[in-house]
Amino acid sequence: MTVSEISRCSYHVFLSFRGEDTRKSFTDHLYTALVHLGIQIFRDDEEIERGNNIKDEIEKAILHHSKISIVVFSKNYAASTWCLNELVMILEHKKSSKHSVLPVFYDVDPSQVKNQTGSYAEAFTQHEQNFKSETNMVQRWRNALKEVADIGGMVLHDRHESQFIQDIVKEVQNKLHLISLYVPPYLVGIDSLVTQINQWLEQDGANKVGSVTICGIGGIGKTTIAKVVYNQNILRFEGYSFLADVRETSQDCNGLVRLQRQLISDILKGKSHKIYNIDNGINKIKEVVCCRRVLLVLDDVDELEKIRKLMGTQIPFHPGSKIIITSRNRCLLNAYFISQMFDSEASTSCGGLSKLFEVKELASSESLQLFNWYAFGHNSVPESSVAYERSLVKHCGGLPLALQVLGSSLSSKSVSSWKSALEKLEEIPDSKIQKILRISYDSLEDDHDKNLFLDIVCLFIGKDRDYTTTILDGCDYYTIIGIENLVGKSLLIINERNKLMMHQMIRDMGREIIRQESSDIGKRSRLWHKNAFDVIREKIGSRTVKCLTINLKGLLEDKAKRTNTTLHFPKHSKSQFLMANDVDMETQAFAKMKRLKLLQLDYVRLKGDFKDFPKRLRWLRWHGFWMQSFPVDFDINELVVLDMRNSKLKQVWKDTECLPNLKILNLNHSHSLLKTPSFSGLPSLEKLMLKDCINLVEVDQSIGELKMLTFLNLKDCTSLRKLPRTIGSLISLEELILSGCSRLDDVPRELHNMESLKVLNLDETAIYQSRLGLQWLLLKRSKGLGFSWASLPGSLVKLSLESCKLSDDVIPNDLCNLASLKSLNLSRNPIHYLAESLKELTKLDELVLTSCTELQMIPKLPFLPNVSGFSTVSAVKSFRSILPCFFSSKRCVIFGCEKLTEVQDIFKLEPIENFDAEEIRRLFNVNSVNKNRVQLYNCLTDNIMLATPQVLQECGITSTFILGSEVPIGYKHRTNEHRISFLLPTPSHPDEKIRWFSLCIVFSLDSDQILDLPPSVYIFNETKRTTGRYCSSFIGIPKTNDNTMLWLIHWPVTDCQFEGGDLVSCMIVPIHLRIRKFGVTYESEHNIRYEYGFSYLSPGTIRLWHNYSI
Repeated sequence: MTVSEISRCSYHVFLSFRGEDTRKSFTDHLYTALVHLGIQIFRDDEEIERGNNIKDEIEKAILHHSKISIVVFSKNYAASTWCLNELVMILEHKKSSKHSVLPVFYDVDPSQVKNQTGSYAEAFTQHEQNFKSETNMVQRWRNALKEVADIGGMVLHDRHESQFIQDIVKEVQNKLHLISLYVPPYLVGIDSLVTQINQWLEQDGANKVGSVTICGIGGIGKTTIAKVVYNQNILRFEGYSFLADVRETSQDCNGLVRLQRQLISDILKGKSHKIYNIDNGINKIKEVVCCRRVLLVLDDVDELEKIRKLMGTQIPFHPGSKIIITSRNRCLLNAYFISQMFDSEASTSCGGLSKLFEVKELASSESLQLFNWYAFGHNSVPESSVAYERSLVKHCGGLPLALQVLGSSLSSKSVSSWKSALEKLEEIPDSKIQKILRISYDSLEDDHDKNLFLDIVCLFIGKDRDYTTTILDGCDYYTIIGIENLVGKSLLIINERNKLMMHQMIRDMGREIIRQESSDIGKRSRLWHKNAFDVIREKIGSRTVKCLTINLKGLLEDKAKRTNTTLHFPKHSKSQFLMANDVDMETQAFAKMKRLKLLQLDYVRLKGDFKDFPKRLRWLRWHGFWMQSFPVDFDINELVVLDMRNSKLKQVWKDTECLPNLKILNLNHSHSLLKTPSFSGLPSLEKLMLKDCINLVEVDQSIGELKMLTFLNLKDCTSLRKLPRTIGSLISLEELILSGCSRLDDVPRELHNMESLKVLNLDETAIYQSRLGLQWLLLKRSKGLGFSWASLPGSLVKLSLESCKLSDDVIPNDLCNLASLKSLNLSRNPIHYLAESLKELTKLDELVLTSCTELQMIPKLPFLPNVSGFSTVSAVKSFRSILPCFFSSKRCVIFGCEKLTEVQDIFKLEPIENFDAEEIRRLFNVNSVNKNRVQLYNCLTDNIMLATPQVLQECGITSTFILGSEVPIGYKHRTNEHRISFLLPTPSHPDEKIRWFSLCIVFSLDSDQILDLPPSVYIFNETKRTTGRYCSSFIGIPKTNDNTMLWLIHWPVTDCQFEGGDLVSCMIVPIHLRIRKFGVTYESEHNIRYEYGFSYLSPGTIRLWHNYSI
């Protein structure tokens, strides 16, 4: 069985339902929504033609293949004996494994299922008549229905099916912990194009670099199609990244660097890299894409220069890599660009694999389906609305975004509202999409939500939802409910990172509404970019202005690129870009803006005093503020958020400032700041950011008065040596970041008073250098200082001590005071062993030990599971069933621990010299071994060691890798294939049992690629339907692709797992390996080796496991 066959046989979800009830409606919509997220589903349709083995197939799909069973209960569900038997099987499997069951009550109430009333009562009346002699079976069905109704599932009630399906999809994603991109649950008109792109990904050029452009007008569905393709294909690649909104993000300050950082982090599966500038990012991108097959999606690219700036030219993509670009520009990719983007070898092969897929408008029938889904939650239309539905859809011109927004805005509306909407639409040409989108805005119920929408359009797209809520609550909005209303109208999206996102067409529609307020820009309510610049420079602002935003540095740099710039460059300027103080801008320009509440003045320098400046400001963002202290005549009494990043401030304000409403103070990157301000007048402050204030030497004692403070960031304050003892009075503080404070050598003993502290980050601090710091870390209490590890607050959930030069004796023997700790980071410390006291951290589920280059052993920890090598078919788990899941799920990160040789009870690596010849003979069935040095790749630590052969013991199995090209003579059962099968003979003694198998695999590498996933070895007892799987955490690397190695495996088995007459198959799934020879033998309890008398079966004479599924 090939790797692809194994992949096709595994499922995330088993979908059970009554076919005649929901097959072509609800269940089909649910199935489609899950598939679009890349979720693999076994759909049991009762009406499909069933062969002799279909029952076994269904049973294996439940018991072996799937992780979750979704059971859709409908009115006639109980009438099907097939469904009831299936339900019994699902619940029995749930009791004996970690299989999850999600009941979905479609058009029945859970009480009806539990008590068998209504249609369920009728069904059981019939069952009792039909199965009078099998009353026990009928009772099992009743018990199963009662049990599943008590589990608690998803109930439709009276809500729309569309929302119901979205809720189910989210629940399934949570249970599966899938990393996939969100797509709407109901999509139409994309399957054909998705299939074409998938075929392109799988075509003959699978080992060549390929690029594709998905093009079309805005709102046509380019991004959605790219997400679906991405979700369905990421598991086929070794690295993958989806860079959303490249056009907009690249225009932000450091936007390209953020995109580069995300691309690298995605491909390296979360490993973070510091990027200092664009050129540095380009070099690192080339390093990570050259050695693995990657799937890269660049979303919304408007010009080729963005790609060049992001990744450079002559990019050495690994063979098989694919790049997908979405763009409005159908001519984005051309032969010249291909030759520039890829290196010479890749560009030669890429020309034929560069494709263009254009997304067309939806057909009339597809438009109706999509519109109805958002308007009614299903595809059936009330008769009263039919007259208007087709006309409304026609005006949308087949644009999915317009259909979605318009359908949502008319959801639950009366017929008269539909008629009114249609009449309004008839006045607007179909081509003017912006005006169509305006209908959704007009449908908002009150001015509150409309103003909230317009403020978000101007200032908060891409901003954190909680941050935005803090600001807008301070502006007298009811932000939480307002945002929910906007999301409900499809005007706003909250992405997976809790950011406020909005389609660019909707954003442009909102800005157009503001532009239409007045032909006089000074009388508009909200001003941004060029208009804001003109109003300030010309002093034409008015009382109408409530929001003004300008990033002068970005604006002037953008204008300087254009030959037809309208800005006035002074003749004496030698700078590449126009500096802010070269423009005539005065504080007096704001004198008439009395109602101004939201103000952004990034890199703006103003002349004049602030006595007439607006006094109702709630949000002030002034990056690059040029003064050394805040003007004394600047009234900021009503501020809620003050963001002064990259300022020239030496002191924030000269005297104590009373700001009773201030909740967030951000002074990050203020390199001139010497001392924090007094905090006595900031009783409401919740977040204080002082990151990268490199000259900060003192934190004011008054910080202890901030009883509402929950977040304090002092990262990279490299001049800070100590903290005030009053910091222990921060009773609400939840997160304290001190990483990078390289001179900080003392942490106050009062830290233990911070009972709310959950996150403490001390990375790269100097606590290891100081006598005080060491005493703080050691368990023994210092009378003079009175603090220790025991002084850390018991509320801590996450503690990070990366790069603190901690030694083995720093971690104490007693850590019982940290009972709540869930995450501990000890990376890049010169520790050799981990203290046994870590066992006391019973809630610990993440241990990060990256690049602990001296670490040799990890003790048995609470979250390391016990693992066995054999299980029945019903209990077979995921690909790495033998290795503990914590290694592959980031619960324990040991990358770069190059000297690690033992994880207690998991694996142990020893030189073969530690074993005598007799022990080697017993383990591996060889008389001698080649002791020449070999290369061994450790996939857990991601490093290669060169040493004499090592004996690996993991999960009860012993193996080694040695140089060689032949299967030793003791292995009588051989093949040149990757699988072999045989029948076990009847033993000569009744009590003889097979005790272990010996396997020898002669292999070479199929490519130069280091293995991200090691090969798997399987032993199947096909008679007893059990399987054992061994996925080694190490793999030998032959010197060249032509050289071979021997992989010797000693695999013990327990009583009764294998007996005479059993059909046994052994198989290796060779990821990137070429199997040259394969030998197997085994030994009995009395050490009688079976070498003769086997009934050897060739691979073609048996049905190897495709009835079972690995």
